[in-house]
Parts: sequence; C-alpha cells; structure tokens
Amino acid sequence: MPEFSKEKYATIISEIRDRILSAEIFSNEKNRVFIESTSLQIRKILELIAYLSVLVNSEKLNHKQRNEYHASKIIDSLIERTTIFYPLPSHMIHPSKENEQPVLIPLGFNGALTQEQFRDTYQLCGKVVHAQHPLKPDLDIQGVFQKNKEILDKIKSLIRSHTIGIRKSEDKYTFLHVEIDFSNHETTKPSFIREYNAQIYSEKQLIEIFNAA
Repeated sequence: MPEFSKEKYATIISEIRDRILSAEIFSNEKNRVFIESTSLQIRKILELIAYLSVLVNSEKLNHKQRNEYHASKIIDSLIERTTIFYPLPSHMIHPSKENEQPVLIPLGFNGALTQEQFRDTYQLCGKVVHAQHPLKPDLDIQGVFQKNKEILDKIKSLIRSHTIGIRKSEDKYTFLHVEIDFSNHETTKPSFIREYNAQIYSEKQLIEIFNAA
C-alpha cells in the first residue's frame, strides 16, 4: 500500500492557499481576461483538492486512477470505492493530555463547497478557460464573475479548518486535521497540520464518525 506523506499534503495545502489568495485578487476585476484567469485558478485549486483525496486514499485506486489529473474523474473514482474521502469542515478540540483523544466538532457544509458543487464548478471553469466558440451560445461572463467570488468563499469554508481520515493499515486509521490562515499580513499564522492516532480499527467506524458529523 502506498505510504501516506504528510509533507506532500502540506505542500499541496500551501499551494492551494497561495492560489486562493491570487484568485481573490483577480476576482475583483470585471475584465474578461481577469475573470478567465480567476476561473483557471479555481480549476487548478479544485484539482489540488482532489489530489489531497488521492493522497489519503491511494490504496483504493489503481495506477491509472492515482495518476488521473481530471478532478471530476478523481472524485467519481473515489465515490465508487469509498465513502470518506472529501475534506470535512470541522473544528478539533486538541487533547491536553497524552492519553486523551481529540474531539471532532463538525461545522457542516452550509457555506462550504459540496461534492456536487465541486463537479459543477469544475465543469464551468473548463468552459470559461476555452475561447468562445462562434457557433455556440455566448457564455454569461459577468455571471461567471459573481460565481467565482461565491466559489472562492465556499472553497475557503471547505478547507479553512478540515479533517480527513487516513487508512494506515488494514486495521488502523488516523485523523489528519488542518487549519489554514487566509489572512495575508505580518501576523499570519503558518498552516497547522496534525495527524492524530485514533482508536478506529475499521472503515465502518470511520464512516459512522463522519456520517454522524
């Protein structure tokens, strides 16, 4: 089974944060080129989020699926093979003692990007980044301008504070909790990434925890 790398996860998180901050700058301009540039960054961000899911579920995918770059296809492949793979917006109460377990508090997907919205957004961004075909209906580029702003907010709500389960072996699972500071000034905190050993010994237990959340 391919080994999970927290360092690779952290590298992708850093790139996602940088691209979101750049996309937000582009998203303030109603010029078509800036709107298209924002959509391109969003598309790349969605691909990176899908790659996070590949990292923590690589053993469930075959070689071709692990190397897939199309975000929607990655999501579809994971849906066929597992239930828990998407970031869960959540707050974690960190243990104060060695023998304590962390407490997971779900934040829900109200305001966060759902899997269905993920697919729809990826498809829309694909249309925007291509030149307008003269024989097809004109794209509502100003509608895309507003949509991009909404999607960036939803993406930030999805990953700002999220938890995901990781299968370490056949009968051992851990939690990875991530907190990202999207401010951009001298007091900005570095991203927090911590893996917790949890008393979870089957995917059924993991599904029950996340579904309850």
